[in-house]
Amino acid sequence: MPRGSIFDRHQRVRIHPAATRALDLANDSALTAAYLIECSATQRVRPDWVPLAQEARILGWRADTGWTNHLLGAWDSATMRGFAACMTADDTPDTTWINVSVDPQHQGRGLGSTLARAAEDAGPASTKRFVASAYRPSPDAIDTLIRRFAQPLGYAVATTETVVELDLRSMSLPAPLVADGYEVSTHLNGVPEQFREQVGQIKGLVDAEAPNGDLGWGETPVSSAEYAKEIDLWVAQGRTAVESVAVDTHGGVAAWTCLVATDDMRRPAQIEGTLVVGQHRGHGLGAAVKLACLRKVQQLGIVSQVRTSSDDQNVWMRAINDEIGFMPVETEIIVQKPHVRRAEQRRAQTRPSAASSARPR
Repeated sequence: MPRGSIFDRHQRVRIHPAATRALDLANDSALTAAYLIECSATQRVRPDWVPLAQEARILGWRADTGWTNHLLGAWDSATMRGFAACMTADDTPDTTWINVSVDPQHQGRGLGSTLARAAEDAGPASTKRFVASAYRPSPDAIDTLIRRFAQPLGYAVATTETVVELDLRSMSLPAPLVADGYEVSTHLNGVPEQFREQVGQIKGLVDAEAPNGDLGWGETPVSSAEYAKEIDLWVAQGRTAVESVAVDTHGGVAAWTCLVATDDMRRPAQIEGTLVVGQHRGHGLGAAVKLACLRKVQQLGIVSQVRTSSDDQNVWMRAINDEIGFMPVETEIIVQKPHVRRAEQRRAQTRPSAASSARPR
């Protein structure tokens, strides 16, 4: 098989890198094809997964929310067989996320690897590392994905997270216990203006302060304008954001959590993050805001199940989730690799070894 091509013995199809090209984000039919491939590929490995509605997913790809998205498709004549995305946030220009989906009928023949490399090549010049994540229902499935796909592409495991789920239909949630000196309140589709700057600062700490394996996340504060854009996108997608905050007597936000639900009750709502500000820890505020948020969505009747995930080393948040009644349902793996540009690789391959360069002359 020629290097850089994918040969489908059953369909007699040969897909070359030249058939991998950028998708126009204004092209409805191309994005629809990408959406359908993503759905079929994901449901093959996560049978119970419920996708976002097509309009909501495409709106997310097109949205101006501080991310630069490049989508690529792999084509057999006029038919898309797979697609990939590279996504880079404005506040972390050194990190590009890679996502790949291949039509299940065309998997296992190298098309995914071709798309991954094409997505890496489409990343901005500022990229210093590539990161990707995947969800699987069992550790064995995770191991297979790493061995057959991630490692051959040069990716190494950075961390794992356990995804847990709470079934609100059968759960009687206790009222949150709020320590003296704090008040907990819950808000739909945006916290009050006076809290938004503080909440943006907290959102920027969620990944940085929690255990994150070898990822080394830094602080990425969210401005009030960026916060409003994200809320506006969720609303446009038919989602509902439910946020609970604990505020001290001076008006400072001490703890925050956010849950996002879709208008499809079959799709579990997702807790976007929970954080207690350092000097306020030890008062049970993490559990208090999470319980307040969960009780609100249960009262509204807009959610059946709720999912969240924590790094496997985050014993504090895992203990809170266990106490509330969340149960493990799947695993998320996050992999990464440094960005070594093709020219640098070629130079490294032709450079004399250390032993030969050190020999006597």
